[in-house]
Amino acid sequence: SGRLRIAASFTIAEYLLPQWLGRFARAHPGDSIALEVANSTSVIERLHDGGADLGFIETTSPLTDLDEHLVGTDELIAVVAPAHPWANRRTVTVETLAATPLVTREAGSGTREALEAALAALDLGPPTAILELGSTSAVRSAVLDGNSPTVISRLAVAAELDAGSLIEIEVKDLAISRSLRAVWPRRNPLPPLAVQLLD
Repeated sequence: SGRLRIAASFTIAEYLLPQWLGRFARAHPGDSIALEVANSTSVIERLHDGGADLGFIETTSPLTDLDEHLVGTDELIAVVAPAHPWANRRTVTVETLAATPLVTREAGSGTREALEAALAALDLGPPTAILELGSTSAVRSAVLDGNSPTVISRLAVAAELDAGSLIEIEVKDLAISRSLRAVWPRRNPLPPLAVQLLD
């Protein structure tokens, strides 16, 4: 038997890893898994300080001392509650989005970094946060119950989009896709359990 220590960013931990780990646990009944959920920056720190064997991140930042393996892709989209004025328009300019206070993730989040990088590439400043929250689920709940937009993972709001409780807004000239990566310290061989999970 063995123990695999995983640190994962919120979107992956909440919407992908439960299914992956459920299948893995059924195939490895004698092994155990410990999962820590944090933003992408904190996941990288946990790998550096030896607190995790394997990490999963969403950040677009380059990694200089970590090996990586692509495990999926994701898209960030703008959403609002049905009562929001944008819900009838269904489309806004990227300048309008950049000028509108948003519900956002905290600094260090891969979601926030991806949005800031996309706006910077268009010579627009970082978004203004009317509410800054520490998890994807909290952001989603705040938009469902409030009157502010957000830019969030499509994975995180798929059920709400299907149900009509959130409305996707097309943002002209803005498309944000990102890679979801498994990462581990380059100086350390990947533990056998981690290799089996990735397989």
